[in-house]
Amino acid sequence: MSTQFTNRQWRLPNEENKSKVSNYSMDFDGINDYIDVTNGEFDFSGNFTVSVWAKWNATGYPTNSTGIIDFNKQSPSNKEIFIGPGFGSNFNNVYIQWDGNGKHYTGLNAGDNQWHNIIVTGTGTNGSIKTYLDGNELTTYSSTSYGVTGGVNVIGKNTAFSGRYFKGSIDGVAIFDYALSSSQVTTLYGSSSTGIGNPMSLSPKPVAFYQLGDKSAFNGANYLAPNIAAEEADGDIATSYSPYALDFDSASSDYINCGNDSSLNTNALTVSCWVKAPAFTPAVGPAIISKDAQSSTNRSFGFLFVYTSFLFQNWDSAGNENRVTISNATIPINTDGQWHHLVATIDGTTNANGIKVYIDNVVVGQATATATGIRTSTVPFFIGGSGSTGSTYSWNGQISNVSYWDVALTSAQVSELYNEGVPSNLNNHSAYSNLVSWWQLGSNSSFNTNWTVLDEKGSNNGTSANMTEDAIVDGVGSSANGLSSGMGGDEVIGDAPYSTANSLSVNMDVEDRVTDTPS
Repeated sequence: MSTQFTNRQWRLPNEENKSKVSNYSMDFDGINDYIDVTNGEFDFSGNFTVSVWAKWNATGYPTNSTGIIDFNKQSPSNKEIFIGPGFGSNFNNVYIQWDGNGKHYTGLNAGDNQWHNIIVTGTGTNGSIKTYLDGNELTTYSSTSYGVTGGVNVIGKNTAFSGRYFKGSIDGVAIFDYALSSSQVTTLYGSSSTGIGNPMSLSPKPVAFYQLGDKSAFNGANYLAPNIAAEEADGDIATSYSPYALDFDSASSDYINCGNDSSLNTNALTVSCWVKAPAFTPAVGPAIISKDAQSSTNRSFGFLFVYTSFLFQNWDSAGNENRVTISNATIPINTDGQWHHLVATIDGTTNANGIKVYIDNVVVGQATATATGIRTSTVPFFIGGSGSTGSTYSWNGQISNVSYWDVALTSAQVSELYNEGVPSNLNNHSAYSNLVSWWQLGSNSSFNTNWTVLDEKGSNNGTSANMTEDAIVDGVGSSANGLSSGMGGDEVIGDAPYSTANSLSVNMDVEDRVTDTPS
């Protein structure tokens, strides 16, 4: 990796390391640090591979069994895929468990405070379990009872017992739904000259890959440890961006207030967002995004449901309502529990069909304005609600990647936003100069009493109301993303397998970069 800015911190790898897959890792304190990937429904009942890099010092290590990774289903069948340091007199060994009974030590001298690659493979056809340490096959066992589906999935602790946290460094956790061959294991282990192997280069690709140091970002409360395998599901990470979203609870009247800066009052407009909701029967509401006091003349626009219809309401400069109405029966937003992309465009003229609504890149409704321009409103732009305070018609579900433009995007530009069903990096959008504000909702959001949702383009940062710290969830087209617990923001370290002496900035922001170089 080259120099990059990862959520409030510059990471500057040593010149001799910068082309390697991993230059940073995460340090776990053995007290309460771990990464929760519970949302990952990994299936280890058939063929599988789990690969992880870890280092720990057996000297002075805790006397109980701590976990490097633990995919555990205590009930109804006591099965798990567990890798951790040994205990008792076996601190130097690697402890592998794959069911309630099979417990084996393998690999002497792993607890020597050096990086080691541990791989466990299983083949469901004959119950064969193989273990590898640093690319070398050590043991093969037969078992017909292993398997975990939908268990509690964590990195950095033993889930079967309280207080058993890993003390040391972890990196490069990869999970496959097939058993790697010995040659693939060798590739994954890599070398001192090339660094660790890239799991994404193997075929088939893994179902999960956590680059704990290079890709994890601290959001003020927790580390986000995205599942890179899900983020790259289409083979090109550049086409996807935030793997997270925020979950809104209508019972708590959750919403985000993005303010009423003058930049949010425009003569032409495009608003875009991704939404997902459990099945519901609309009444008057809910609203998804809105700049509408829901009374008097202080009304500009909003997406909301009204009984059997889904509406985009907007008011022109003369105060006329120009409504696009779509029957709920023709759209799946409130029935299928899937992610959908919503876009409304207003060209600011009285041309025929100058107002359009798109759902999943298809025009589903059009209207003609009766006067030019859009009514100026002093009410804030709200995400997840409506009204003068944002608490009216609260949304119940998830929202991601909301964007606000001062132009009516063309159909081709809307297609860029839709990006074949995965949110795109809007810094690369062809109409970027017309982008007013962009809130990812998840990545580059931080929690301290409330969520602060950064505006990636303008200065209209959003602030949540009534939302809790656990509102961050998997985003569009992404799954099994990790979220830390017990970490304070200094756990990323400039040391990784085959890579040392990498730099990390202190108290520097993205604006601290310079473009000039010594002449």
